[in-house]
Amino acid sequence: MRVQRSGFTLVELLVVIAVIGALVALLLPAVQAARGAARRASCGNNLKQIGLALHAHHDTHGQLPSGRGAPTPKVFSPHAYLLPFLEAENLHRLIDLNAPPTTFNVPPATVYDGTPNLPAATTVAKIFLCPADGVVGRVPGSDFAGTNYAASVGSGVDAGSLGTADGVFYLGSTVRFADITDGSSHTVAFSERPIGSGSAASAPGPADPLRMVREIAPSITPTPSNCEPSASGNWNQERGAKWILGNYGNTLYNHALPPNARVCDCMNSTQQKGQLAARSYHPGGVQTVRCDGSVQFASNSIDAAAWKGLASRSGGEIVAD
Repeated sequence: MRVQRSGFTLVELLVVIAVIGALVALLLPAVQAARGAARRASCGNNLKQIGLALHAHHDTHGQLPSGRGAPTPKVFSPHAYLLPFLEAENLHRLIDLNAPPTTFNVPPATVYDGTPNLPAATTVAKIFLCPADGVVGRVPGSDFAGTNYAASVGSGVDAGSLGTADGVFYLGSTVRFADITDGSSHTVAFSERPIGSGSAASAPGPADPLRMVREIAPSITPTPSNCEPSASGNWNQERGAKWILGNYGNTLYNHALPPNARVCDCMNSTQQKGQLAARSYHPGGVQTVRCDGSVQFASNSIDAAAWKGLASRSGGEIVAD
């Protein structure tokens, strides 16, 4: 006896495809949310390790690392000093602390040769990278290794000057935990921000405010009006390009602007004054690690005074979490 097999009709097939499409549409946001949460957790874990490294550095040296090493040309970043405490001893051995971290010039005609530190400066350290940032490891077009984590200079007093800062990391800083009278749990040490877009053809769009910094002449004070895109200046697209170098363009930020501020970051061309916000691609805010080693999320809508209070080491502010 012949058995007749029935198949799908065209209508049934279309219904099945529609159901599958609907299920995918429902699941995709959940998958993306799960991936985003995983990236945020990984990013937070990196900050936690940096927080623990700060304590290990303090235990060993009796102070936190300098925000910008001194004297010139030994202008290394906190990141460079923390490497031995981040299970990156091999990378730290590549650094010659008696040579400049990178090649740079000081007007009118002084050039400092950072060639001895080029092997270290071009080596990517994953602990300094947040997986939520689509630009991974380097500014597009740059040979240097970058970072998504920046050390807090303070609240942005004196136009964000690295020499007169009220935070934990600044020019030649030697801050001890005893100096943080606001309390280590109420003082931010590091936060995050995306790496710059670079000038390469593969870089994101040139108008991305998350990845660009307004750069003005060293004689001009970085005030809100002087930092307007319409004011005199250029766009620096290499933010965070060099984890080894201690300055605003690479490894430092302040709390003059709220997290993910809508206005652009701005600094003078010496990169030692400015207003540079903590920024991230996490929805709603940024992650911070405080001086006690705890990782806390700061909302984009955090009160401006509270945000600035969290940046000072001894301002006497009362900050409610």
